[in-house]
Amino acid sequence: MKILTFYLAYFITVVLVQFFIGKYINIFSIFPNFIIIAVVYLGMTRGKMEAQILGFLFGLTWDIFATDVFGGRTLMLTLVGYFMGMLKKSFDIEQTSTQVFVVFAASFLYWTGFNLISYHFVDNMDGFSLFSISLRGFFGFAFTLAITPIVFTILKKVFYLIEDR
Repeated sequence: MKILTFYLAYFITVVLVQFFIGKYINIFSIFPNFIIIAVVYLGMTRGKMEAQILGFLFGLTWDIFATDVFGGRTLMLTLVGYFMGMLKKSFDIEQTSTQVFVVFAASFLYWTGFNLISYHFVDNMDGFSLFSISLRGFFGFAFTLAITPIVFTILKKVFYLIEDR
């Protein structure tokens, strides 16, 4: 029951940071994707089951808030959780370069998959070209990668405190 309560608190905290506090942690209205970082961290430290479940819940929550393709984020964040969980034993997650690399890979998987879904299922995609990326999207991607080591350090400390009790 304690672990369920912890994951519920983790979920609520990440959602609040992403959707409500994230808009205040920005550079020129560009803010990082805390959800990707949270799913990657779970996958690389806890395994694919926890990462898939929370990836699904994060994606579902984001899809509820969004006005575009419903289910696209849910599918992609579930897949990110699964693949990051599969890679759990393949990387040393303590190294900063590894953290940035796996978040880059996860972000690229998410971005590519979501754009493919949007391209095929949204009728009013005037001016949208497959795999197009805006300058704003690129900076959001870079911002996410830049804060990854900080967020991983915070999550490591939080998980350590919970496991220590």
